[in-house]
Amino acid sequence: MRVKPIFPIEMVYAVSPTATVIMGDSLMYVVLPVAAIEFGVQEQFGLAASFWIGLALSINRFIRLGSNAFAASVYQRFGVRWPFVASIAAGALTTLAYGLGSGIAVLLLARAVWGVSYSFMRLAAHLTAFRVGTSAMRGRMMGMFNSGQRFGSFVAVTAGAMVFHLTSREVTFTVLAGVGLFGVLIATRVPNLRPERIRPSVRGLRNRLNAWDLAISRLPGYGRKLRTSLLSISLMRFATAFGANGLAIATLAPYLAGFADENDRVLGGSFAVVALAGLLVGFRWLSEISLGVPMGHLSDRVGRRLAIACGMVAMVASLGMMVVADSAVAVVMGMPLLFLAAVGVNTALDAAIGETSTSSTRAAVLGRYSTWLDLGAALGPFAGFLIADRIGFDGGFLVAAALLAGTWAFYVAATGDPRRRQHRRQ
Repeated sequence: MRVKPIFPIEMVYAVSPTATVIMGDSLMYVVLPVAAIEFGVQEQFGLAASFWIGLALSINRFIRLGSNAFAASVYQRFGVRWPFVASIAAGALTTLAYGLGSGIAVLLLARAVWGVSYSFMRLAAHLTAFRVGTSAMRGRMMGMFNSGQRFGSFVAVTAGAMVFHLTSREVTFTVLAGVGLFGVLIATRVPNLRPERIRPSVRGLRNRLNAWDLAISRLPGYGRKLRTSLLSISLMRFATAFGANGLAIATLAPYLAGFADENDRVLGGSFAVVALAGLLVGFRWLSEISLGVPMGHLSDRVGRRLAIACGMVAMVASLGMMVVADSAVAVVMGMPLLFLAAVGVNTALDAAIGETSTSSTRAAVLGRYSTWLDLGAALGPFAGFLIADRIGFDGGFLVAAALLAGTWAFYVAATGDPRRRQHRRQ
């Protein structure tokens, strides 16, 4: 009797190369803020080193706001396989540049190239998921991409951070770039899909710059109330990406460094700053790998609004606790709570945005929703270091908490109480 595979082998070829090359990117969020001098990052052109650190950790996500569409057009013209192979090779080279290059210009260029490369990687996995296997496996395959890449991130910020602490920048990133070469070989096996070309509709500049089009994409037949609901969900996803994916992860290591002794160790000398930051960020990725499905099932049972409310309270409370307590112990307690709550909120929001849109416009809604996510994740590190320069890292946590609370209040007002709406319809 032949056993059916859990995942089509084509999906393995599309996902595993990304997991091998994402490690260099993920490790940068832990080591760059506390070892900027080793990367040649310092005050330049009258701008503080913190500005350049924030820009370097954000530029790859800013680039994706434009490179996502570029990747789609390249795949339509040339097919998926060889552009995907090139993106994996470019990803491995950026990791090598982190280790062997030096200076702000080299770092920003490498980070920008990584952003373009990741657009190709993510789209290749999504296209493969919708072209192989059956519809009954589609959610599982999309989950495989998320878990697969986060596994690579988890290895990087735990084992990679320890290697960085014990050896050097050059050794660590050269080893990770070598792992990426295996990804290049695997990428050559990805199916050579060729997406269909879609001729864009011709509209005037004034229509293209319509506020609703910029915020939630063009949605024919949608009333203001429904569009406002969609916008409120997207803004919450922006806020969670800004706080938990961007600002918190990027500023965690330098925030911990403020509690370190003369040997750069915290918690009574028990942990090196880089190692502890790596473990905490690794918990972020591990929680997403292991709890995404259970958290989604929980929101199915209790409802999206209650799941979102509980998660938002926990996120705001965790940020507030770290600011008030102002200690390494508070960080060790607060960061895992923030990351766990973010998994639950994000899962509920992902479901809510799809349920609020209609089937005919769902693709457009999800595309703009992803753009809000990328924008929040991009602004988080950049804003975090700018705020820290003026009022400290505590100030960044307070800004993130205020943004979360504000967008949650907007969501509650925009969506209303579903029980009341049902009563009025009756």
